[in-house]
Amino acid sequence: MNSKAFSAIAACTLAASALAGPGPVTNFGTLTDSLGNEISFDAGTGNSNTDFMYQNINGQYTFGLSTQTRYISENGPVTNNGVDTFYVQAGADQSGNDDGGPGGVGPGRWGIKWSITTDGDGGVPSNLVMALRIDGPSGGSFGWLDPAVALPVVEYPVPEGDYAYANQQTWGMHYGFLQADSADYGLPAGIWDGLAYDFDELGTYTIQIKLWEVNGGALDELSTMSMNVEVVPAPGALALLGLSGFARRRRRG
Repeated sequence: MNSKAFSAIAACTLAASALAGPGPVTNFGTLTDSLGNEISFDAGTGNSNTDFMYQNINGQYTFGLSTQTRYISENGPVTNNGVDTFYVQAGADQSGNDDGGPGGVGPGRWGIKWSITTDGDGGVPSNLVMALRIDGPSGGSFGWLDPAVALPVVEYPVPEGDYAYANQQTWGMHYGFLQADSADYGLPAGIWDGLAYDFDELGTYTIQIKLWEVNGGALDELSTMSMNVEVVPAPGALALLGLSGFARRRRRG
């Protein structure tokens, strides 16, 4: 995803229309298509197809959204409420890596992932476009749920020359482009302002993805999926908070 891609999409003139009727049902669990077949998640190694929010759309597509820990053995588990909210730990990555994140600290502990597949054959849909929006607890934001910045599903970043799984992606919250504002992509300033991600910031991130089907010169809206990611204190921080509270009680006594 780069500024040229966003500039090109911003110049598109496709019209958007909403489909009538209720939206698809959101399930939670192992990614499964409308035919009952399990869908593997192949965007990199060590990425599970479990604990996904997902929708089966019109018997044609399956649309999934989830959250995952980076370096699972060192950062602790991501938990969830089995519906639409995930719980992750605050703080920097405990592996000691430094990917040049904000403040010079290592990568964040968690990231988001999504999957868009064609039911029955696992092929990459050729007529779908999507847009993503992330809103952070401090008011920072990235992306826009609007056709003006919709990108074809098959054009999402993949290893050079390999488009087999272009419909499945994982993004770490430490990725530098998530800190960029809309003007950095050749779009009007103020559409989004960058997340300004703080690895120790507590609160709720809201991640939304909207999906359209291209029909002639129009975009028919298929679905919008939304999940919450609540950043909570890491276990060590909880212990420190408990000790500080004990100390305050002792002083008052």
